Amino acid sequence: MMAETGPNRIRCAFALVLLPAAFVCRIQSARAIDFYEIQIYPTETVARGHVQVELHSNSVTDASGEAAHAALRPYEVHETLETTYGLFEHAEIGQYFATAKFHNGDYEYAGSRTKLHFGVGDPNTWPVALGGNLELDYMRRAAEDNPLTFELRPILERRLDRLLLVANLALVKPFRGPGTHQGVTFSPSGLASYDLVDWLTPALEYYGDMGPLQALPGAQAQQHFLVPTLNLDVLPQLELNLGVGLGITRESRGAFVKSIIGWTF
Repeated sequence: MMAETGPNRIRCAFALVLLPAAFVCRIQSARAIDFYEIQIYPTETVARGHVQVELHSNSVTDASGEAAHAALRPYEVHETLETTYGLFEHAEIGQYFATAKFHNGDYEYAGSRTKLHFGVGDPNTWPVALGGNLELDYMRRAAEDNPLTFELRPILERRLDRLLLVANLALVKPFRGPGTHQGVTFSPSGLASYDLVDWLTPALEYYGDMGPLQALPGAQAQQHFLVPTLNLDVLPQLELNLGVGLGITRESRGAFVKSIIGWTF
């Protein structure tokens, strides 16, 4: 049945992904990557009627040089609680509650986010499974320079036996703050993972912020991180993701630690 409906689903997925992209792109130094939510979105969604709760913990541990120190805001601690509900077979909705410990030592509410995440196709059999994530962020100014933003994240995924490849091509449009008039920024990310054994999947994740599409800054003024991670599948309901990010440009010359702990009800 999937083989018969595959072409139609591909056309529908491209429409869902590309039409919002055309709208966003009508709407210039790079912004920092999102330390409240450091994850790669797959095309898979939470099963219909199920609820998944995740705790994202991220902290910059080191930043070398003035540019990186200003962009990465080292030693802040970010904790985000995410709740996701399987709305349909291929779509889920989610709500984020973000908190942070800032430089002044206060642990405060940082803001909230709402997402609609969808995906179609089987990455094991389709040439490329397709998906997308639409997200509205409404954060406090103490937490984000641009407190109101909209993100469109097209998703591409393909599995080759034990190897999984995922690309997230996020476009972000701020509506408040200093980045409002700079246009749409491009923040690509992705991963390559390998199922080593049934319960252990090492991966190399990548996160970047290339800056505004209208006037991309030079490579050293962009942010690019490589993140070796471990995914532990010890229980079907449990999600464990642990990683260390290493910056590879002047703007991102630093390190951070990340973890995701999730449970599906």
